[in-house]
Amino acid sequence: MIVRATGIPLAIYPYSSTSHIVHWLTRHHGKVSTLLKGAMRTNSRFPGEYELFSTSELLYFAKSNSMLYTAKECSLLQRRSAFRTDWRAMQTASYLAALLNKTTPEDAPHPELFGLYEELLDLAENFGGHHQFLPWAELQFADTHGHAPNLANCVLCSSETDLKFCASQGGVVCSPCSKHRKLPTLGSPPDVLSILRSWQQAGSPASVVKTALTGRQRTEVNSIASTFMLYHFNLNPLHRAAALAA
Repeated sequence: MIVRATGIPLAIYPYSSTSHIVHWLTRHHGKVSTLLKGAMRTNSRFPGEYELFSTSELLYFAKSNSMLYTAKECSLLQRRSAFRTDWRAMQTASYLAALLNKTTPEDAPHPELFGLYEELLDLAENFGGHHQFLPWAELQFADTHGHAPNLANCVLCSSETDLKFCASQGGVVCSPCSKHRKLPTLGSPPDVLSILRSWQQAGSPASVVKTALTGRQRTEVNSIASTFMLYHFNLNPLHRAAALAA
């Protein structure tokens, strides 16, 4: 069966001296893996038609007994050229691609997740160079996955005072609850939680990247975000560190 799909490459690997394997996130078919035979040959029909972070239209042969499909045709629809010149934005896009590749199962349609990834890449072209963009994007991703952290009140007793972040509980807990249950927590000053709550509600990063952070606030925001992402999505923290260090 021939399938037509709109997709964005999450990862590209060499298969041989002339071919590539591409993991795609597609709009209506979820994550699919395709073999692009002869993609690196000079007379190939594929060169220039697929790139990391760019959107393409893909035709592939789907087989019920295989998870690696053979690509037939590929046509570039949207090239996000900013990632070729903006190193920091490119590292942010690389982190997002690794996050989606790690957390998305094969052949599990999730159009909303594809829409989010496409939107985040478009926004990263303009805002991905700002340190504030990454935790904002992570909050959007967590919300789409149904894992939005509760940052407003204790997830155990609903108290709104003396709160600390606890990744295992999916949000903040109050000191009495954390002590009673011996929960591991992170220091979460009220100003930091207030910043994260405002970012969680922001529909666009335009205002988020204008947030002036002290060195302490930046460190604590990223400590909370990285701990949450590691616990709930098990992504290698080195990916995140690379994006922030760029």
